[in-house]
Amino acid sequence: MHHRLIIILIFYFCLQSNLCLAENTQHNKYVQHIEQAFQMLFQGNNQGAIKEFENALKIEPDHFEILHYLGMAYANQESLNKAIESYKRSLNLNPENIEALYSLGVAYFKLNQWDNTTEPLQKVINLDPEHGRGFELLGKVYVKLRKYKEAVPTLTQAIKLKPFSAGIYNELGTAYLNLKEYQKAIDNFNNAIQHGPPNYADPHHGLGTTYLRLGDREKSRKEMQIFQQLQKQYAEYERFTRLTRNEPQNLDGWTGLAQVLMSQRQYNEVIPVLQNCIQLATQQQKTAEAISGYHHGISQAFIQLNYPRPAQEYVQKAIKLQPNIPVYYNTLGSTYAMQGNVPNAIGAFRKAIELDSEQPLFHLNISKLYQSIGQQKLAQEHYKTYEYHLEKNKK
Repeated sequence: MHHRLIIILIFYFCLQSNLCLAENTQHNKYVQHIEQAFQMLFQGNNQGAIKEFENALKIEPDHFEILHYLGMAYANQESLNKAIESYKRSLNLNPENIEALYSLGVAYFKLNQWDNTTEPLQKVINLDPEHGRGFELLGKVYVKLRKYKEAVPTLTQAIKLKPFSAGIYNELGTAYLNLKEYQKAIDNFNNAIQHGPPNYADPHHGLGTTYLRLGDREKSRKEMQIFQQLQKQYAEYERFTRLTRNEPQNLDGWTGLAQVLMSQRQYNEVIPVLQNCIQLATQQQKTAEAISGYHHGISQAFIQLNYPRPAQEYVQKAIKLQPNIPVYYNTLGSTYAMQGNVPNAIGAFRKAIELDSEQPLFHLNISKLYQSIGQQKLAQEHYKTYEYHLEKNKK
């Protein structure tokens, strides 16, 4: 009997050990699936991430964080209904998961299901009164639902939490516009323009509408023209972006994209585009005139970003390729002036004038430079020449 008891105990402990080993093996598989899923998610392979997350959840289904990430992967694939299902499963396990609630609101918002969007977002801001994104999205939902009185305090709180968000100012402007509080609408649309990128079109439409309702047709027309121009630029940007993505060796596409970015004053973005143009143009054995133009474009972008030294280097490359282009020397003069190198700046401006003495801008630039160093007589002479050619060109 004693020996039998020992055998039973040994068998019991072996069974427990095997069960623990099996559980550990399963958990290790779960961890491997999760690691693979996150790696794929960060690489942009959403479909692979979804498969790995789902395999992990088959082993251990009650992980609310993983269900949230699964929903995010579905959302990245624009599979919004499946994303919503995953978010809801996550929230069943943890109803106060703020980011899952916010993600659920975003998914409903993208599906234009405004009424469904409000409940999770209300929970977000109740759980976290500092959640700026929650206030912002809820405010946008109220505007969509035409609940403008509710939108105003919600968006006002969003601005306190995110004071430089152009989109919030634009939404608040829209709310005030529809409440017929026109001056507040104007103030917020102008703030949206101030804080937004140069190609932000929507607040100009809002201003145009506001001025029209105030009876100021001239200001309304001006703002609507800006809106239409920016909309056209955006369409061109989309077209050239798509073209360069599908045909990466298409120099005309890259050149067009650079022109759009320059017109939008997106100088940080235009520099790598123009550098790519130089590389392609060199490979395709384009003319020195074409390649020098790309170098000059980069120089102008660096000037606008207040980096005179690289601007100088690029315009000098342009001059080496095309030594008789007046505007290149004018740009070179500007780079020297920005660095405080007055003698070289004067020499460059004078070279630009030598090549084209009827360009008003060249005379204006050298006039300002002479003015800065106290050469009043020379400054006045060039300023008069500037005015003369400016008037002549108008005629």
